[in-house]
Amino acid sequence: MAKVQKKSEVAKIVPEIAISTPSLFDIPDNILVGDKRIYYPDWDNKPPPTIPIITIDDKRVLSQGGYLAFISKPGAGKSSICEAIVASAVNPGCDSLGITASLTSNRNKCLYIDTERTPQDTWLSWQRTMQRADINKPAIDKRVIFCNYKAIPVAERIAYTEKILNDNPEIGLVLFDGAADFVVDVNSIYDTVKFTDWINSFNPLISQVMTLHTNPESNKPRGHIGSELSRRAESVFLLRKVDDDGVRELTTNFEHGKVRNDNDNINIYYKWADNHSMFISTEYKAPPPRTIEHEKELNTLVNQMFEGKTQLTYGAMIDFIKSKKKVGDERCKKIIQELKTGSQIVKIDTNVWEKVQK
Repeated sequence: MAKVQKKSEVAKIVPEIAISTPSLFDIPDNILVGDKRIYYPDWDNKPPPTIPIITIDDKRVLSQGGYLAFISKPGAGKSSICEAIVASAVNPGCDSLGITASLTSNRNKCLYIDTERTPQDTWLSWQRTMQRADINKPAIDKRVIFCNYKAIPVAERIAYTEKILNDNPEIGLVLFDGAADFVVDVNSIYDTVKFTDWINSFNPLISQVMTLHTNPESNKPRGHIGSELSRRAESVFLLRKVDDDGVRELTTNFEHGKVRNDNDNINIYYKWADNHSMFISTEYKAPPPRTIEHEKELNTLVNQMFEGKTQLTYGAMIDFIKSKKKVGDERCKKIIQELKTGSQIVKIDTNVWEKVQK
């Protein structure tokens, strides 16, 4: 088990970093007096209205000082969503996949924290962001700060982030591309509370975006930290592939989706474009919802297909459906896609599939 370093040990490793909770230094004195962490409402201290920081489909999904979560299985495009948000904050006219980010004039910087990719991948991500925002070499936009934390131990990541925030008081949006990588154990209540307490202590003019992975077998965010961040978030979106042509969907229409301060019926679509080397917005017409009879038919099929088996290859599923339904390969593939989209089967390895237990 990895050793969890104490704060004193981290300070010895990084002595120039002051490990302290950022103060709420932008709260007006007439709103919070005494201990500025506690707010007691009365008739004379109504806070100013919160400002929308991110909108999707013209709906407010992130207010100033709050945070939103994007969850998905690996490879669905969470990092591309983060790149689009940063690009929109810099250039509102770009194709930002239907997302609009509007920072205030005194909090106009974005801090993008990458916790899992290589420096090469982070550079390519930064390049795509600049390309999306129409910022070309040799121009550098100082409103964007990209940081790769892959080589930084978990115990030091909070300290490094605090230093960047203290050195850059213009930061208004922090993107944690891999929020669970700030804890040692995603199922630890202690680690989760420590992290959520920390982000709650941020200056209330700083907003946050979190990306999280789902469990392998469902759309539930992974671990205790995933559950808690989703529960506390202002908005929660799912990213998922919706067809074999690579179209992705960003949606609130799933069991954990929500938008606390606006209409929560949001669906936008995007796909990879080779000529642009990035995801771009796209039109997509979702298939009609399944009838109850069709749902029962698919449930029966998947139960028969996995009877006496725990796993199947893609080819074995094709052969079974072809034999059972008397249809060709293309129709078999569409049926498998239906089972996948309906979360009735899940891919757990390169060519290994399992039935989802419900």
